[in-house]
Amino acid sequence: MSEKSRNFARLNMNEIYFSIVIPLYNKQNAITATLQSVLAQTYTNYEIIVVDDGSTDDSANVAEAVFRECKVYGVECQGEVIRKANGGVCSARNRGIQEAKYDYIALLDGDDLWDEHYLEEQVKLIQDFPEAKMWGVSIAFIKHNHQTKWNQGMGDGFRGYVENYFGTSHSDLFCSSSVVICKDVFDKVGYFDERIASSEDLDMWYRIILHYPVAFYDKVLAYYNQDAENRVAYDTDVRFPLTKDIKYYFDKHNAEFEKNKTFSHFINNYVAANLLKDGYYFGTKQERMDSDVIVRKLRYQDIHPKYRWIFKTPRCIGWIVYQIVNMKKLLNK
Repeated sequence: MSEKSRNFARLNMNEIYFSIVIPLYNKQNAITATLQSVLAQTYTNYEIIVVDDGSTDDSANVAEAVFRECKVYGVECQGEVIRKANGGVCSARNRGIQEAKYDYIALLDGDDLWDEHYLEEQVKLIQDFPEAKMWGVSIAFIKHNHQTKWNQGMGDGFRGYVENYFGTSHSDLFCSSSVVICKDVFDKVGYFDERIASSEDLDMWYRIILHYPVAFYDKVLAYYNQDAENRVAYDTDVRFPLTKDIKYYFDKHNAEFEKNKTFSHFINNYVAANLLKDGYYFGTKQERMDSDVIVRKLRYQDIHPKYRWIFKTPRCIGWIVYQIVNMKKLLNK
């Protein structure tokens, strides 16, 4: 362990401060619960930065009312609402990160929730795994008052550094409401890419993991609220990264694909697998056409032979084989 890390490991809890960045857009019915889950934390060294991204409802006023109520009841709370023109979630997160005054950025979406021990457990992760630059915990989906743990593939109770991330199947290990990131990381890897409209968080996690160690604790301490207003539908079994932006994404990382074959294998196989679950066979005519564009972007030398065969086979034949294989899997369960 380096001298810097040894010094860091000696930090006690009271020396770790978080800047909690919450992007907000048209969540007037959800933001109060989100902020209350922050105010209920057992660990209280933090500031809250809510960035209202041009909401057309009363979201910003509701958030400000929560902070005012804290003062009325004498609750200590460093909270502010920044209002800006609509620019998307990446733009809102970036503004909050730039305004942050502390070294640890805790991201939270404007309709998600934290367990009361969330920050306390993140502090312990930071102390126990000081070489990391990003720390994450498990998250559960809430829909109609029913919780479903996100299958993140680390094994129950795992707690430690994530080794060989791109050489394993940890495709969705981190989530935007359950990570803490060192602020200085953004100087190295850049901010959230505002050109990417979907799964922009995955792009950020991958850039961080390419440059730094990361740590993870497989314990549910955050909750993704699927019932919230203005929430994009989210299938817990399928998360196709960068669907609309894949051409841009492949061009952006082409040089990295050349240098890092493990990363290239990871991304290309992940995209190929999810194409088969999404629009390639079962989508609308336009979605199938869009899928064909993405297929042409895949690096065939880096994808599994079965995907190479599928994408080079006439769609009607490939569809039959795909259905037969899936039927065999179901029968063998």
